[in-house]
Amino acid sequence: MIVSGGGTGGHFFPAQAIFKSLCKRGVEMKYIGSRFGIESNYFNNINEATLLNIRGFQRHFTLDSVLKNSLFPYRFIKSYLQSRKIITDYNPHVLIGTGGYSSGLPLLAAIHKGVKTVIQEQNSFPGITTRKLGKKVNKVCIAFEESRRYFEQNNVIRTGNPIREDIKEIDKIRAKQ
Repeated sequence: MIVSGGGTGGHFFPAQAIFKSLCKRGVEMKYIGSRFGIESNYFNNINEATLLNIRGFQRHFTLDSVLKNSLFPYRFIKSYLQSRKIITDYNPHVLIGTGGYSSGLPLLAAIHKGVKTVIQEQNSFPGITTRKLGKKVNKVCIAFEESRRYFEQNNVIRTGNPIREDIKEIDKIRAKQ
């Protein structure tokens, strides 16, 4: 199984929770993320993670954003091809995307290769990646009932949000801090 998602903590930490939970159950796992996202600080083992050279499209207008966006087509194509190769080599039964720019291309590659796909949406208003691919994936797992209206009704299931083990173990006093 492959889990992909990241860029920000809101997309990465649910991916990490899913990844670790399935690893504990003995499922052979692979993670795909971005070398520009928060996930680049968490995976050191190259065998369990591949970090793509993709970054989010800059939506503001500055010299820096123009330069970064000029590389976007190259990064997009390279990361899509790399995602296809990972999927071909790893041959997963399922690819789970948790949103963010780093999950879009692996999900798209999995769809094109006929691999079963799942998106886990943490927000009541789905992000760009989830809205664009939500009708193409096999299942969409939502946390909030309000987000159901953005997807095909026959492929949506309300599952809630995956929670990391270290958060589950926080006591009330520490949580208040």
